[in-house]
Amino acid sequence: MNIIQRNFFRLLRSGAFESKEQIEPMSVFKWQKLYQLAVMHDVAGFVYDGLMRCREQFFIHLTDAQWAQWEKTIDSIRKNPRNDDAEEDEFLRADHLTNPILNRKLQSVLDDENSDIKSRQMLLMIIRISRHILNEGVPVRQLVELGTFLRTDGNGCDATLLERWLKSLKLQPVARLEASLLIMLLGFSREEISFAGAKDDKRTELIAHELMEFANTRVKDFYFYLSKEEGDVIVHTSNGSAMLGHIRRSARYFRYYPSETLTNFFASFAHSLSHIEE
Repeated sequence: MNIIQRNFFRLLRSGAFESKEQIEPMSVFKWQKLYQLAVMHDVAGFVYDGLMRCREQFFIHLTDAQWAQWEKTIDSIRKNPRNDDAEEDEFLRADHLTNPILNRKLQSVLDDENSDIKSRQMLLMIIRISRHILNEGVPVRQLVELGTFLRTDGNGCDATLLERWLKSLKLQPVARLEASLLIMLLGFSREEISFAGAKDDKRTELIAHELMEFANTRVKDFYFYLSKEEGDVIVHTSNGSAMLGHIRRSARYFRYYPSETLTNFFASFAHSLSHIEE
């Protein structure tokens, strides 16, 4: 990671989990890039809290204009708080899988009112991140929310029951990837995460690098529209690079969730067709 990314995660850990972090010196330009990174990943509130906790450190040097920019952003967040339980894109909701066999198993778990509530909440958070990974790349905010849940309610989960569900839903590899990211990026220990497995995934650093790219595209960035050319109706995609990115992402993460990846790709394609415009 470069210095902007290192300081980004230090401030994120400090703000979200109140950890003690030492910030490295950066230029005004790099502090602006860090601000953009926080906004892009929807974690500006956590990073700002980290800035406040570390503000007296020698290397925290932002201009008056940059502090004003942060305060304006935070004021907007406070006036329009987001509902962390709500999913912006209906296609990505956590209580549904695109693989029909796995989805039946998931619905059976969710319909069992006698099962442990905290464990079900943990399962849904793992699935939510998995669906975002397949469709948009690794979601930083959802990782923070999972980490917060682990710290506050993790001990209330039935680890044996959760592991059984993860195995039944073929979620173990992708859940362990999520655990590796929590350990590498957010400062968690393996002992805090019941689904972490025996060792980290060797590809975690490469995947972490991908999520830090500024040009991340979302599944909803490519929809289809119709046009008439010489009497023929032609179907176009609104963002060809986003579509290619989705194909590459599906191939990259296939090893972590093979039973869901293929059906997810075709379901997302159909979801895009449903937004066709003339």
